[in-house]
Amino acid sequence: MPRTDDHGEARSHFDPITAHNVRAESFFSVFNGIYMGLAILAAPVVAVTGVQANPVELTILVSAFPVGVFFGPLWAALGRRWGMQKLVTQMALWANVPLFFLFWVQDAAWFTALITVSQLLNSAMRMGQSSLYHAMYAKRQRGRILGQLTFWTFLTMVPSILAAGWLLDKSPQFYRVLYPMAGLCGLIGGYFYSTLHVPAAERLPRRRPSFRSGLNGVERILATDRAYLLFQFAFFLSGSAFFMSTHVVLLLTQERFRFGAFELACWMSVVPQLLLALSSPFWGHVLDRIGIVRLRLVISVLMTLYLGSYFGGIMLGVPWLIYLGSILQGMSNGAGQLTWSLASSHFAPQADDVPLYNGIHFVLNGIRGLVLPWVGSVLFVVVGPWSVFAAMLVSLGSVPIVLRSLSLGDGPAQEPVLRVVAGEGANKSAG
Repeated sequence: MPRTDDHGEARSHFDPITAHNVRAESFFSVFNGIYMGLAILAAPVVAVTGVQANPVELTILVSAFPVGVFFGPLWAALGRRWGMQKLVTQMALWANVPLFFLFWVQDAAWFTALITVSQLLNSAMRMGQSSLYHAMYAKRQRGRILGQLTFWTFLTMVPSILAAGWLLDKSPQFYRVLYPMAGLCGLIGGYFYSTLHVPAAERLPRRRPSFRSGLNGVERILATDRAYLLFQFAFFLSGSAFFMSTHVVLLLTQERFRFGAFELACWMSVVPQLLLALSSPFWGHVLDRIGIVRLRLVISVLMTLYLGSYFGGIMLGVPWLIYLGSILQGMSNGAGQLTWSLASSHFAPQADDVPLYNGIHFVLNGIRGLVLPWVGSVLFVVVGPWSVFAAMLVSLGSVPIVLRSLSLGDGPAQEPVLRVVAGEGANKSAG
């Protein structure tokens, strides 16, 4: 017999609606991974090799994705007006349209502008998708489900990046074919997302609050939800360590070991992303078993270890420590991706509160994504390799904060997801 949880439901099987939604979101993740690989992760490489972007244009491209999270309150308002599912499907359309125009673009400025617009609109898709987890999946299942979805996203994302690099080595003009294909994949993914059955549609956040009421909601969360604030503080420190160190480690590794382009791409990008994909299902099961706060503690420890491994490898000139650091980074990112997506839906006591929690979450991510790379660069100029050690200390600082948050519990108790009654709306999906 399959194992059952405390509610008497089989742990190894989903109910029919959940199974359909997981299947539809898995297809969405497969096609969206191709979009993300090309439009986000490969875009700086294409800009340099394909259209000869200058440093200012390259900086805009790198910053566009973090900047998108500052639009979190706007996306939350649109989600309340349209419904979160419609927000995702509409932005899937408009975020992919700019990619088709790249077939005719050879100018770096136009390339930068179109990719930037696409990335900004993609942030709305992430807002809507993460906001629906609360309403669609029972809390005890979310880690397992998101682990599976993350696996499919990164399983297609990594080959897309490798294929783009290989084709660009053949001809820099290949981007004119790759990006329309990525846009088509994004549209197909949006179609699959539109087929989701969102349960308890009347309970989804569809109210139209004023701007002031939104601010009041944020103030209420900041004043009362200490567990969420501690979790976000620890999250902020871990993310700060990542943004401070990633580009610095790349520069120092190339300088110290004289790695070629393939070796740098392999160990600094492909291996961490591949391990993120492969480890996500495992981390999903771990999250369901130990809870999101304890998993955050594991992430903080892993991040500290991988930064320490990078620092030791650079200072001692030992390549295998760089390889180990990349493996540990991929493992920690696999767990971190789950907590990034589930944090707001986990701590929000009601579905209506998820967009407000997401707004806080997205803005904090935007701040660290914009500011901390510059902090890391300044430290690199001032203290050289010791800037990686400084990032390791920042990551280590998140450990006592997570330990403190453990005393506050693992978030609010939440009711099981309400299911649509068969025959009375099983075929309805929230807009």
